[in-house]
Amino acid sequence: LDRQDMSDKCQHHFNRSIDCYLIDNDEEFRKGVFAYVMKECSSGNNNEASSSSRYFRGIVLRRLPELIKLDADHAAQLVGEMFVGKLNMIISSLEKMDSGRVAYSFLDAVIFGKLSKMDTVASQELLANLTSNHHHKYLTLMANFQPDRVYQYLSTNQSYRLKDALELCQKRKIADASAYLLERMGDVSGALQLMLQTLDTRLVTLRNIFLENDAKSQSFGSRRAFNSKLSTLQNEVTEKEKNSLKQILSAVLDLCERNKNDHVTLENERGPLLWFHVLDRLVNAKSMLRDPKDSSQHLSASISTMLSELLLMTMQRMMPNVSLYDLLHKITKDHAQSDLGEFREMLVSMLKTYSSELDVCSNAVDVMYHDISHMSMEKKRLKVQGSLVQECPERMTNHAVVTVTPSGKWEAVNQGNALGTQPGSRRMSARHAASVLKNRRRKHSSAMKRGIGGGSGGNGGKLSLMTAFEGASSMMDSDHHLV
Repeated sequence: LDRQDMSDKCQHHFNRSIDCYLIDNDEEFRKGVFAYVMKECSSGNNNEASSSSRYFRGIVLRRLPELIKLDADHAAQLVGEMFVGKLNMIISSLEKMDSGRVAYSFLDAVIFGKLSKMDTVASQELLANLTSNHHHKYLTLMANFQPDRVYQYLSTNQSYRLKDALELCQKRKIADASAYLLERMGDVSGALQLMLQTLDTRLVTLRNIFLENDAKSQSFGSRRAFNSKLSTLQNEVTEKEKNSLKQILSAVLDLCERNKNDHVTLENERGPLLWFHVLDRLVNAKSMLRDPKDSSQHLSASISTMLSELLLMTMQRMMPNVSLYDLLHKITKDHAQSDLGEFREMLVSMLKTYSSELDVCSNAVDVMYHDISHMSMEKKRLKVQGSLVQECPERMTNHAVVTVTPSGKWEAVNQGNALGTQPGSRRMSARHAASVLKNRRRKHSSAMKRGIGGGSGGNGGKLSLMTAFEGASSMMDSDHHLV
């Protein structure tokens, strides 16, 4: 009973210690609870300490939602260190709390949080134990709480079920994510059409926001204090809608870039025409968004500025993927009746970039030709250069290497030992070698006159001549007078 009382007191004190951390006003002190819990749950080697540690872990599991709300990354690290085997049970229990927000915070910390930088081992352990069901739960919760992040998750992760994810995104009307999944399933045309329809809808929504802001500004223009607060609120709403519109356009351009080399695209057309569909939609949006009943210059300027930003964003992505000739031909042919004011800045930028690229390529070709010419001249010089040989060896052993110095001296190296330059080495001048060959020929001619050898004289003469020729050739070849 005493031991049981001691255990209950320890659990009570441990629980109260966690409370003291969590209710403190200092945020850094509150986060110290993770180090305290880790220390208390992993300390002790005897049976009594191990029993207390098990009780403490049970308390941590019960207080885990509070710890996740405090810092989801540190809470995920705590789970990775102590409760990896209970991951499925933990996620199931967290789903029932706060409409699933706690579970979403925990899964987000494991998959996209800072845990991989804080503790690589714990992060890998948790990710290895996540199943496709866990990923689908995470995707469902993300669609509920942060639908703008769904596209990023789908494009950077492959652990979800494709069909289930598509049904979810279509049900929640997340256009960019649905288009990406359609593309992955092979329906590029459907994906692009869905994205362009969503782009039109967002443009109309932004136009309505501009109209509403303009009307409110005119109605409350005389009330300065109220007008200032209203302007701030209007700017926040407008910027949020602009960011959403740019995100949709970025997803459209990503789709075009991924399918630029496909031979079958929208309406069985070539890959570059995907880009042209987006360009046409943005150029025609100006007339679609124009309100004939409203003559406000501020509204027209706002719409034109926004469309110019979207066109610039599109053209910058098109330049590396579409040839300059095709792009200029498309603009000047299909939009010849317009003043091309929206394209002026982009065209000038593109032409400057193209001119710079031509200069770089031209300079590279000039450098290449200069190097080739220099290498050719050097090769020719090495071929025609020679060395004056003033002496040659009388006799050399096999595998000897003969080199000629700039002064005309010869050096023979045999198995690492230099010959010919040492005192006492036998040398023969080129003039002496010529005289020896002359004497051999003279002896041979006198022998032929005396008829030595009888009937075999012809063969013997031929043999002597061949012997003399070979001896002279061996000497002349060994002098290395031409390199």
